[in-house]
Amino acid sequence: MSGTPHPIVQVLLAAAVGIGSSGFATAAEPVAVAIAGFDFRDTSGEVRDQSAEHAKRLKALGVTLQEGLSGGKKTKAIPLTCRTDECTARTAGVEALSVRAKEAGARYLLIGEVLKMSTLIGQVKFALLDLSDNKPVCDRFLTYRGDTDEAWRRAAAFTARDVQRHCIP
Repeated sequence: MSGTPHPIVQVLLAAAVGIGSSGFATAAEPVAVAIAGFDFRDTSGEVRDQSAEHAKRLKALGVTLQEGLSGGKKTKAIPLTCRTDECTARTAGVEALSVRAKEAGARYLLIGEVLKMSTLIGQVKFALLDLSDNKPVCDRFLTYRGDTDEAWRRAAAFTARDVQRHCIP
């Protein structure tokens, strides 16, 4: 037996090295995710008008998502510009957001909604769309407790981590 591997083994080894090295190159490069503004619904029935507080929290949620998806190894956040005041799936539409996200160089589009059910319970529903076919690769309902700045910040940070860990192939 000589020290040279069989020709078939050489081909398999060369293919494995090629696959491995191309996999490392792809894994090292973060994918671009455009983040649309999240919609908000309040079904809590509370008497006090909290629309200004919720608008502020919704804006902060977007900032936290941008930071969370920019700071990861798997993703980089891409700014999404819209022609309307709001850049959400409800106001601009998914099709228009998808076009803008593709123009910005994104591979994925994150859309979502915050639902305030009560002063104690809120939900973040989101979907990550693959822009090659506009189909969701991931969609989730996440719940959080409280209707405070801190509760919303934590919900946004958890959402960004969840997208990084479970939604990006």
